[in-house]
Amino acid sequence: MARRPEPVRKSVKDTLDDLLNGHKEAAFSGPESALKYLRRVFEGQVNLPNAVKAVAYDLMADAQAQVGAWEECTASVAMVLKHLTDLEAEFPHGYRARLEALTCFERGIQAHSELGQFQEALGLAERAVALELGAHYQAKADNLDWAR
Repeated sequence: MARRPEPVRKSVKDTLDDLLNGHKEAAFSGPESALKYLRRVFEGQVNLPNAVKAVAYDLMADAQAQVGAWEECTASVAMVLKHLTDLEAEFPHGYRARLEALTCFERGIQAHSELGQFQEALGLAERAVALELGAHYQAKADNLDWAR
């Protein structure tokens, strides 16, 4: 009886690299192509690691913001935030760099502002400040302080 080959099991890092490479290629044709690629990733990957989901949702939020899909963007941002701890757990040594590369805070603030959800935008700005992601988030929080 022949042995069945073992399924290929990629590491989280390899899965993330594949996602980033595929996204880069798709995004070359514009944000609509990037969204199409990311939707296919989520449909086709039943066991996508949560750390990779964080990055994929971040890329999705960025593309959704580019096409003005504000409600979808806020949903994607919420999913990124949900998986931040998974990102830190999988990439403890590279977490800070990955966190700083995320666009979800910027895009989430933009999307919530476009939807008139200024308290939510302020909350994201304050969370970014708490994570020490840059002084510009403090400026955004100061600018949105009236929404308290």
